[in-house]
Amino acid sequence: MCISNSNCKPHVELAIDVFKTQTPTLVNSLKDFFTALPSPKCVEEILATALYQLADTDPDACRWLLRHPHYLKPELDLIELATQFALRKLQAQGFVQEQDFKFEPNGKLDACDRAQFCLSTGNSTAEKLILEEILQIQ
Repeated sequence: MCISNSNCKPHVELAIDVFKTQTPTLVNSLKDFFTALPSPKCVEEILATALYQLADTDPDACRWLLRHPHYLKPELDLIELATQFALRKLQAQGFVQEQDFKFEPNGKLDACDRAQFCLSTGNSTAEKLILEEILQIQ
């Protein structure tokens, strides 16, 4: 696992700084730079960690990134990240996919009121932004 390695902290900080610029060409250059890292999984972890930390320090820049999920593909699939987060959380609370909730082809989550309420409580800033921007849950 890459993130547990303290050598990755500068990479996360660099990614945060680049994300704050809200400049697509810099995001692409960052991803190119990260190709030198040991594995694609390491790149994915660094980008995800940077996204979560960015949400706490610069929510507007985080929203920008979430509104443009294609900037991080294929290294980090934000729609997949959001879908997996919602799926795990809802299933852990006893909700049944296709009965209580489903994911639309455009990535939007269609869920009963109770599932939406449960999904929207107890989240970190990043999780809240991911739900709002990617899955369109308020």
